[in-house]
Amino acid sequence: MTRSLSSFSNLDALRGEAKRWLKVIAAGDIEAVSRFRQVFPAHNGVPKLRQVQHALAREYGASSWAALKQEIEDRARSFGDRVRLFLEKSVNRYSTDPTTQKWGTYEPDGPQRGVVAARVLERHPEIVRDSIHTAVAAHDVDAVRTFLRKNPRTANDRSGFDGWTPLVRLAYARLPIEAVANNALEIANVLLDAGADPNAGWSDGANDFNVLVGVIGGGEGGQVAHPLAETFVRLLIARGADPFAPQALYNTSLGPDSTFWLDLLWSESARRGETHKWTGPAPKELGGERCSSALAYLLGNAVPHHIQRTRWLLEHGADAHGINFYSRKPVIKHAVQAGREDMVELLVRQGATRPELTELERFFAATVAGDFARMRELALKHPEFLQSHEPMFAVIRLRRADIAEALLELGMSVDIGDEKNLRALHYTTHCGAEEIARLLIARGAQIDPFELRYGGTPLTHAVYNRQTEMVNLLAAVSRNFRGLCYAGAVDRVRELLTDAPDRANRHDRDGEPALFCLPDDEEKAVEIAELLVSFGADPTFRNPQGHTPGEVARRRGLDDAAALLEDAAMAATKV
Repeated sequence: MTRSLSSFSNLDALRGEAKRWLKVIAAGDIEAVSRFRQVFPAHNGVPKLRQVQHALAREYGASSWAALKQEIEDRARSFGDRVRLFLEKSVNRYSTDPTTQKWGTYEPDGPQRGVVAARVLERHPEIVRDSIHTAVAAHDVDAVRTFLRKNPRTANDRSGFDGWTPLVRLAYARLPIEAVANNALEIANVLLDAGADPNAGWSDGANDFNVLVGVIGGGEGGQVAHPLAETFVRLLIARGADPFAPQALYNTSLGPDSTFWLDLLWSESARRGETHKWTGPAPKELGGERCSSALAYLLGNAVPHHIQRTRWLLEHGADAHGINFYSRKPVIKHAVQAGREDMVELLVRQGATRPELTELERFFAATVAGDFARMRELALKHPEFLQSHEPMFAVIRLRRADIAEALLELGMSVDIGDEKNLRALHYTTHCGAEEIARLLIARGAQIDPFELRYGGTPLTHAVYNRQTEMVNLLAAVSRNFRGLCYAGAVDRVRELLTDAPDRANRHDRDGEPALFCLPDDEEKAVEIAELLVSFGADPTFRNPQGHTPGEVARRRGLDDAAALLEDAAMAATKV
């Protein structure tokens, strides 16, 4: 029979009950064991405390101990806290903290954020009535209309939480609920009818993110587009949004070789007679003063890997003689050096001059072409060419282990890297070049070098890039404790802790011991957290932002791990 929580139920009492139940199970009490097996019928031996807590939660009708704990905490959480949590998690934020407006210090966008917001909404539907912002985020059309009837000016109200307008929030919302697809366009029309600014936006301190950017998505974090992206964008443009959206053009230039958004946005600019925005001085998001036009910047991003985009950009006015914004080299040189003869021919037909390559560039071209004889000839003549990382990185992009091996045989270092110490082994994790990674490791490459841009090792880069096979390969040989925790490499973490237990509280990065480095996978996060705590990791420690490991896990949607850490913190404070 399902038990019910009362107004007197609290976590301390429930923790105590779970511990007493575990104690009598361990003593062999038949009734206690039978009660436990009602939940875990196949379990043998003495369970762990978290399993008994799970069984107790099931008796109260909750799916897990974390869910039971959340139920009790929700009763204690203020209405304002629920509103803030919902507004925080319901949208893509492009790594910009809503409270500080600073980029790079905030958690990455991902589906789990929307799951947390949807759960808050399901459990507390009353938050919809807090403001037009919660009504919009919840995609409640009737509630939005009610707020606008009371005060039409709320259509452009800037939220005190993050400064966003309702239409901006609608564009960036990514909740896994049916109301998004069912109601988003109707709400957009309601807001626009009430005078909402279709060009409203926000800034991360360097770049401007408007409504169109939110709907289109994409970018360095691979943010998903709105489920009704095309229709939504056409509606916004029809209602006054400027189709020339620099940040959206940048974001989509990082994605696949597609001209869909280029076609749509250009055609709408042309309809307005405003294609000069594409061909005139570039905005800051697309190179600014260092780039002659938006098209010139985008061409540099397209060459050498996106031939469809390259063809489109040239047809719409990009100069085939263009210079890559980052390298300051002619784009055709990038095509030649990448061995993209199709791209070279396209650029030449459009007026570019096939470049006269330097000896180093000839070596690069021979390398990507797999011309081993020419590679050897040039390397013997210019051994300094083997000090450049670019040939190896190009080969890694091509996943040509045979050419990578040839470079090593010629004398290139297995630890070759760029000026920021991003090494070949790091780069294999960006490209999924597992065979080359194995080659580098077998030839003695350092396993855990730290690059200087983000402070990451090859393992942490593999985790970030979600390269599962690369994670497994590197975790087996890595000693980067932080990375191993993020990877959920339980056995390897246990091995290193056994060798040096102080790792449990060591700071590989200032203010962040290992309990702040849990993997995204909920089950592995619990295992890593449990293992660290068993070796003495401090669950009460606060990072520079003032958060405990449990609070950080909760923000990431790792509820079971958060519950474990919060329980451990509670126990630690009572010792």
